[in-house]
Parts: sequence; C-alpha cells; structure tokens
Amino acid sequence: MRDKNLYGISGLHQYVDAENFGLILDNVNAKYNGALWRQFASWGTPTNEREWKQGVKKTPILVRASVLGTHSGKPQRSTQGWEFYGGTLPQVGHGFNVTKDDLIELRRVSKLNDITFGESLVDCFIQNSSNMLGGVHNELTYMVMQAMSTGEIHDVAVDGYRYDFKFNIPEDNFVAPDSGKEWYIWDTTGATPELIANTDADVVEDILTFQQYYTDTRNLGVDHWKLSKNLLDKILLHPSVITAYKASKNYFNPSNVKVVRTDVLDWLHNDMKIWPFQVIDFKSRHEEDGKAVADAPAFDEHNMVAAPRAYRLFEMKCMNSILVDRVKMGGLDPSTRYTFVEGRIAVRNSWQEDPIMNVVDCELYAGPVFNNVNDYGIATVWSDYDG
Repeated sequence: MRDKNLYGISGLHQYVDAENFGLILDNVNAKYNGALWRQFASWGTPTNEREWKQGVKKTPILVRASVLGTHSGKPQRSTQGWEFYGGTLPQVGHGFNVTKDDLIELRRVSKLNDITFGESLVDCFIQNSSNMLGGVHNELTYMVMQAMSTGEIHDVAVDGYRYDFKFNIPEDNFVAPDSGKEWYIWDTTGATPELIANTDADVVEDILTFQQYYTDTRNLGVDHWKLSKNLLDKILLHPSVITAYKASKNYFNPSNVKVVRTDVLDWLHNDMKIWPFQVIDFKSRHEEDGKAVADAPAFDEHNMVAAPRAYRLFEMKCMNSILVDRVKMGGLDPSTRYTFVEGRIAVRNSWQEDPIMNVVDCELYAGPVFNNVNDYGIATVWSDYDG
C-alpha cells in the first residue's frame, strides 16, 4: 500500500502494486486449499487447447443465472444444436464492482475509523475477492459432484449456451434393484405423493449383489461407496435393514429393541461386509436476479457410486487464459493489475473514470474429466416422482 493520503480517492492500483496484488489473492485463495473438489480431482497441466475430452453433448436446456462473468452478455438458450457447441471447456467466471456508492461509503468508514481510504478499499477488496474465488471453487465442486454421482454434468455453460454433458461410462457399469424392488417408492393414495420405504426391497442383499457384480463380473477395482448423507439416512432407516439387523442379534423380543444407527452402520460394514461409505454432504447456491438461491443437490441423492480409493477419480482439465498472453505482451494500462491464482485463475483489476468504478473480475476455463471411466459404477436405488 503506497498512498497514505487520508482524503485521496482512486482505484486499487493506487494503493496496491502488481506484486502485492498477486500476494493478496494468493493468501485469500489459501482458505480454499481444502475445497471439496480437491478430494476427488487434481489440477491438470494448463494447455492452450480448449477441447473438453471424454464428453458427448446431449440436449440444450433452459438458461438460468450464471457465473460466466460480471461483464459478459446474458446467456441465451441455444435452439440450433451441435453447431453452437464445440466440445469446449466451460468458462467459470465471477467478479465484483466497487461503484461510486461503494466508494462514498468507504470514504465515510475510513474517516470514522481514522484510517486511509486506501486501507478501507483494500479491506473491501480482500473480502469481496474471497467471495469471488470461493464462488469459483464452489462451481468446480458442483461440477465434480455431478460428474461423480451421475456420470454427467447438467446445465453446463459454454460460450453463452447451456448443455447437459455426458461422460462415456460403459452402460454395464450402471445398475439398479430389480423392477418393483426400488428401495423407496411413491405412495399416491393421498392428495400429495409421499415417498415411503418399499417393503418388497432388500437393501442389504442389493448392495451385496452390486458389489459382487462390480468386482467379479465387471472386474472393476472399486472398493468403497460414495453416497449423499440423505441416502445414507434412507439406508439406515429402511425397514429391511432394521429387520435384518435385529434378526442377526437374536433378540428375545425384537419389537422392543431400540436400534442405534451407529450400531447398524458397524453391523453393515463388519458383519455384512458392505464396503465403507464415504458420505458427501455438499450444499451450494447460485444467483438469480441478485438473490442467492439454493441449488439442487450436486451429488445425486438417488445414487450410490462404486469407486476405487487408489487414485482420484478426476483430473481438472484447464486451459491457459488468453490474459496470460496479454500480460506477456506488456504495455498494460497503469491502472490495470493482473495475477493468475494457482497459475490458472486469471484475476484482473481495472479502474474506469466514467462512471467512476473499480472493477475486479476473474475467469477460469476448466472442467473435470475421469481418469478412468471404466473403473467406476453407479447404482440408482430410487427415483423421483414422475406422475
């Protein structure tokens, strides 16, 4: 921070030089070193190719509010099909503006707290940058969760158009209970459909059958289940599981026994030899008309995922931002700052005079790809109401 003038008002460039701009953002981004997506994916080496391999475009779907970038045009629905989709990496973007009203407020706060305007502006920048970078990592996690639990990524924004994106997982790696034996079904006898346990289902037997199929028939290297917290609750509370657990204990009067969920879980793993569960509990939000709206669960709550623990499922394929080449060219406006967080997330700060505003935005071209689409399975055990 260079300007200590209590009354001076300018853009961030006046108070933070290029080196410290990068250091601040690296420090802000460090809080996301534990972002959930990193448990299942590792960065790929940035390239100059935007091709998103292992995918097949399906059908364009309705547009919703997006994080494509603060200053990009609003996405429009595609009606033309493949010619609008080149199999390219999606652009993840976010940003914020410090407007005239914000600057007035920062001036007021700085005088009240007896600090310089520059210090007040930098504090504002740090707080908003944390939210901005958090939004990027949240989007990466959302894509990874969808890909991992369904083999697809829905509502992918590419060049202003929305798509469903499907990975080439062998069809034989998708399994389900026998017809009529889904674990939960919809009771439509009342005024409103109600999800209830299917008394004809045998949850433990199904899981053991899935495990044997994946390892003995398909010869996959899978060794544990990934599932949502919601689905784990459904398993532990299912009558077929409770009944089998009580029967295994030879209780004199099973109906009077209070079942402890942790005991049932131990029994499933230790006695019944069901693989370990890795429970996914991730919630996210997106913006619609300036308001935060809860997303549908990123990890599909209808599915159990059979996966190996020997390696991460995904590589986060990424492309060098064109802003890398712009910086190398030199001749930048003195009010502009660039940095590349983790060598991939391009962040740009700029100042404009009319209207007076400090603009910060970022972009990242990235998307997950499976390290091995063959060594992976999905079991769908209940369905949404389709009536």
